[in-house]
Amino acid sequence: MRIVQVVNGLPPEYLGGTETYAAALVRELARRGHAVSVFARRENARQPEHAVETTTVANVEISRINNTRREATTFADSYQNDTIAARFGALLDRFKPDIVHFQHLVYLSTTCVREATRRHIPVVMTLHDYWLICQRGRFLKPDLSVCPGQTDSGCAQCFHHLLDTRMSALYRWLKPFLGQQSRLREQARRWYGKRVVSQSVSFAAQQQIQARMSHIRALCASVSLFLAPSRFLREQFVAFGIPPEKILFHECGLQTDAIQPAPKALVPRKNRDKRPLIFGYIGVVDPVKGVHLLVEAFQTLPAELRIYGGEAAYAPYPDEKGFRSRLANSPRIRCMGRYEQHELSRILAEVDVVIVPSIWYENAPLVIREAFLAHTPVITADFGGMREWVRDGVNGLLFQPRNIDDLRQKMNRFITEPDLVARLSQAFPAVRSIAADAALLEQHYRRLLH
Repeated sequence: MRIVQVVNGLPPEYLGGTETYAAALVRELARRGHAVSVFARRENARQPEHAVETTTVANVEISRINNTRREATTFADSYQNDTIAARFGALLDRFKPDIVHFQHLVYLSTTCVREATRRHIPVVMTLHDYWLICQRGRFLKPDLSVCPGQTDSGCAQCFHHLLDTRMSALYRWLKPFLGQQSRLREQARRWYGKRVVSQSVSFAAQQQIQARMSHIRALCASVSLFLAPSRFLREQFVAFGIPPEKILFHECGLQTDAIQPAPKALVPRKNRDKRPLIFGYIGVVDPVKGVHLLVEAFQTLPAELRIYGGEAAYAPYPDEKGFRSRLANSPRIRCMGRYEQHELSRILAEVDVVIVPSIWYENAPLVIREAFLAHTPVITADFGGMREWVRDGVNGLLFQPRNIDDLRQKMNRFITEPDLVARLSQAFPAVRSIAADAALLEQHYRRLLH
């Protein structure tokens, strides 16, 4: 088959779960003999906007389109871009695929789907988060409180700075001065996060949200098949209106042979060396991942915490100063920095317990199943898709979301019960390999073609 995969970015520039999975999948599809082309976004201020650069790596054609969003002036520009869609349409005309599989459209254009359907090409879409029905992607408000669900007025509050004419003009004027990591930017975002939850929104602002949601519903109607990596996420999109038979639960595969079981998990800690217990956080260091809650919960524990990953900035930390102070002043917290995917097996062998403390309805974090491959138990928040993988008291522990005391209590159990790591390292579920994933996708693709 001739297959086009569409994703918002690729390693090494982007190392999130979606990008890592997409990169592994296209390599496996190519290995299985398919002709694969990738359409992805990159961000380079020194290149012309919307310039496309095409290379071939390991028999996979990769086209990267530059989108810095510097030409975006309206709310609609934040999710649809006809220039990007036209570039994508040109790729379809040249490559002539049998199937188009969208992994993510953020920073690309929703109208890329229309380019495929108007050429009568079946469309598959994997839902890695909630971006279609929540433009922030995570059902989190700017102040990091949990959104109860999509409403036009609620969305208008979240994007007040782009929908209100006075705010949007000020935002466009300030944007060049804010930069990526400036103090002014953090102060502006913190001020906005506090202000937006109390603001009334205009009818015109709600109309722009209504226009987006109508556009999204039309997009969903034209997709041939949706794949949801968690049952929780599937339920949210069924509630949104996608017919249940059109959206399947589909576990994303991993490169299972790249991670080996850690032998330390099989031996009770009391029978090993006298080193302290090591907790590990592995992933993007970001407020939505709950890293600040983990650092606060860990403060009084006689153990070691290692934080692996580069920093991002989805939103400001609620207490930036306190978070940085705890990181800097705790002798038992080690910030290990950014890591490469090939280092993951070694990292998992170094830690006794992996902690996934996210404050949003995570879909299906890859790190949980990666920990299972290494026979490493997991502590995670008891909501969203995370609870689907971790069975409390079987292969890990669940804590009440955002509850620092409960997280500390669960961590302390591993310290006070020396055999707990070994006890929770005996019953991990099978993890789907990327090869098995590709084989199942082939079945879906062929069914749609026939």
